[in-house]
Amino acid sequence: MLRLLSLLPLPVLRALFRFAAFWARVFGWRRRRVEQHLERCLGERSAAERADIGAGFYRYLGELVAEVLHADRIAPASLESRVRLENPAAIQSLLEGGRRVMILAAHHCNWEWLLLRCSTAFAEPMVAAYKPASREWGDRPLKRMRSRFGATMIPSKQIVQYLLERRGSVRLLALVADQSPAASNQQQTWLKFFGQDTAYHNGPGWIASKLGYAVFFAAMRRETSGHYSVRFVPLTQDGVRPDAEEVLQAYVGALEAHIRAYPIEYFWAYNRWKRGKRLYD
Repeated sequence: MLRLLSLLPLPVLRALFRFAAFWARVFGWRRRRVEQHLERCLGERSAAERADIGAGFYRYLGELVAEVLHADRIAPASLESRVRLENPAAIQSLLEGGRRVMILAAHHCNWEWLLLRCSTAFAEPMVAAYKPASREWGDRPLKRMRSRFGATMIPSKQIVQYLLERRGSVRLLALVADQSPAASNQQQTWLKFFGQDTAYHNGPGWIASKLGYAVFFAAMRRETSGHYSVRFVPLTQDGVRPDAEEVLQAYVGALEAHIRAYPIEYFWAYNRWKRGKRLYD
């Protein structure tokens, strides 16, 4: 069904899923969660401002779903015109100098288009970690779409072992680093995100510190409907091996500031604070 929908032109998909998102909001799909997250994260804004952001989020959600479906057939030239990279030389120059680079993204704007765009932007093959879908029938098309332009997709739980087995050969790595680790995961740390204790995977910081990756945050911004710009924000100092926790702190700080500047495009429906910090965490 989704494969058939992806054959529709993007304007048709956008109109269809904007309509679906409108009714999702009317019927309350995760609406209470969105409102709670906006209140706890953007409490300094008025109730009317938060309501406008919430309504904008649902409108954008419809566009996002349409764009992700369209990613299965979007042409490289079209993608390049729709996702403008402001400073790719910041990364390319390091790669040409023999450095390893890690790009950290988040569930803000269209992270699927971002992956595809970065897969074609640099003269270096990209490896990207991802969380497999729970069902194979759902995971297979997602993995196929994400690897369309040459990215090698590795399950998140296997990424460290993958890098260690190929130490030195993976020079361009991409991670979506704002996902919540399971309570049983021993490799996590707690940081302040919008003033709240929030769990993060240790992986990005450990990889940067132990394997010597320069780290950038991909600050993606929606310019108009279906068009984005991306600025790569350095999180580490060139030539200095970073501290693992400092990398995560820099990422979280950059992400929070970016969300505050462009709040509508953050995925507020995700249950980021589904568990609190325990006394012994």
